[in-house]
Amino acid sequence: MRGGRTTAMLEIELKARVEYPELVEGMLGAVLAYAGEVDKRDEYWSVPLVDPSIPSSGFRLRIRTEPGRTTVTFKEKTYDGLIEVNHEVEFGILDPGAFKLFLGKMSGKLVYGKSKKGKMWKGEGGILAELVSVENLGLFLEVETLCEDSKNVDLDSIKARLMQIVEQCGLDESDLEPLPYSQLLGMSGY
Repeated sequence: MRGGRTTAMLEIELKARVEYPELVEGMLGAVLAYAGEVDKRDEYWSVPLVDPSIPSSGFRLRIRTEPGRTTVTFKEKTYDGLIEVNHEVEFGILDPGAFKLFLGKMSGKLVYGKSKKGKMWKGEGGILAELVSVENLGLFLEVETLCEDSKNVDLDSIKARLMQIVEQCGLDESDLEPLPYSQLLGMSGY
């Protein structure tokens, strides 16, 4: 995603802690197609809201840097049990430094950063699975799908498919991590 293109999506995801990465990697390779390496560096920013009557810690956004691209994402995060369901908007930026200066002009502050590296696999129906090491937190399997039309989404079916992949990797519901990375890192939510 480069330049001026904006995408609004419904993201449905879950993550599980992984104790035996070689086993999970082998199982992922049996059910999904390998799609390459993951190297994501995220910065989470907060910009104060103008309306003081709205109780909030500010408007939060993420700047994600990956090899060859930088994207900005903001989300309305909700949970359906252990499954994260996010309405998100994402757009590419060509000059991250200029964008950060822009945030600073709006009194934006860097809240925290996160780094994750690993491998990814893709499957039918837009399924994406990543086996990643999250700096200072350990190993996780993240399984997600993105949907363009949130009105016609069968959440129960998608949740079942995501959980099926987790189970095919030798994990179960007890391995799911319900907390967002921000809380695991000791930061207030994103």
